[in-house]
Amino acid sequence: MKNTKKWISLTVVVLLLVGCEKLNENVSSLKRTKEEMVIKVKTVSAYTVGNSKDERLMQVSGVVAPRQELALSFGASGKISGILVEKGATVKAGQTLATLDGTTLQQGIHAAQGQVASAAIKREKAAKGPESHEVQTKKLQVEKAREQMQKARDELSKAAILYANGAISKDEKDKLASALRQAELSLEEEQVAYNNLLKGADPLDIEEANASVQQANVQLSRAKQEAADAVIKAPFTGVVAAISKTASEQAGPGTEVIRMVDTSSWLVKLQVEREQIAHWQAGKVVKVKAPDGSEAEGKVTFVSPVMDTSLGSYPVEVTVDGKNVAWKGGMTVTCQYPLPASNVALVPVSSIGVSDEEYYVMKINENSVEKTFVKVGALQGTFYEVVEGLVPGDQIVAAGLSYVVDGEAVKVADE
Repeated sequence: MKNTKKWISLTVVVLLLVGCEKLNENVSSLKRTKEEMVIKVKTVSAYTVGNSKDERLMQVSGVVAPRQELALSFGASGKISGILVEKGATVKAGQTLATLDGTTLQQGIHAAQGQVASAAIKREKAAKGPESHEVQTKKLQVEKAREQMQKARDELSKAAILYANGAISKDEKDKLASALRQAELSLEEEQVAYNNLLKGADPLDIEEANASVQQANVQLSRAKQEAADAVIKAPFTGVVAAISKTASEQAGPGTEVIRMVDTSSWLVKLQVEREQIAHWQAGKVVKVKAPDGSEAEGKVTFVSPVMDTSLGSYPVEVTVDGKNVAWKGGMTVTCQYPLPASNVALVPVSSIGVSDEEYYVMKINENSVEKTFVKVGALQGTFYEVVEGLVPGDQIVAAGLSYVVDGEAVKVADE
């Protein structure tokens, strides 16, 4: 009997030990499940949406370009006789930069000048009319022609008598008749010329002389232009950025010899998003920041009325006085465009995501996130304006949007 009780007691102890062990296993399992649930709740940094009633600044980056940049070439072909500037030199508008060998061209100018002078003398003479000695000379020529005609007439009269008596042939008589007609024509021509001289200046002569002068001047202008085409002059005050040819090389129209840039002012070329372009106005003063931290004041000088469809944005140009900056073409600067004060929501750039060309944020609702699409406005430093989709007081995921998904459980880091 005692042995039986002993075995019963031992069995109870064993069962109690086994039950306790099982209980411990269940408790451990529950703890692990709870820990796994805690691990699945992601910790995120949150940002509480606020607004700004102060003046705002829209920031847009752009590329710097000189006011003007031109490749210069000769207008004529020939051998370069001289490059008169060095790369990097500052030159004034109208300054000679390079020349071609112009020996032949100068000879052409001198010849054309001689033609102009000769034509001018003839025009002056035509305008004055005949001189007295010319009239007298023509009068003598008329008298001589009349004498010759009379002589031919007398000879024909004698020939007629001789022909009637059979002393000469008909051919001989006809020759004398022809000579008389020729003498009469000569007298008539001389008389007409003499009468014209008596009238004074001939309008036709004056017109012809004027035409000759004009033609000679055209030839002179052409010769001078050809000589000018053999010279490269600075079209504006600026800097010689490059020299592509050397003396003694051949050059012609369209072949770049010198490249000049005008750094008296700089153009900042921007591309402004369509959501922001309505704010931009020509004449507005903006602050421009360079990569080295330097700042300059600029003015909006161009706002395109049409979108650049290839980029989906609007071209805008800001002009900055070149005296106040030491910029280089091609560098990137940031323009800060002032916007009027407005009660708009501001959120960090890192809190904005893009999906199918739409902007969104991850709004925190209690212990989970909700993907919320928003409409953004201007960029203010490291903050975006949100014009639709959020209100002040909303809490959103501040950064790391790629690590959370819509509807996922989250815990705010500060809580």
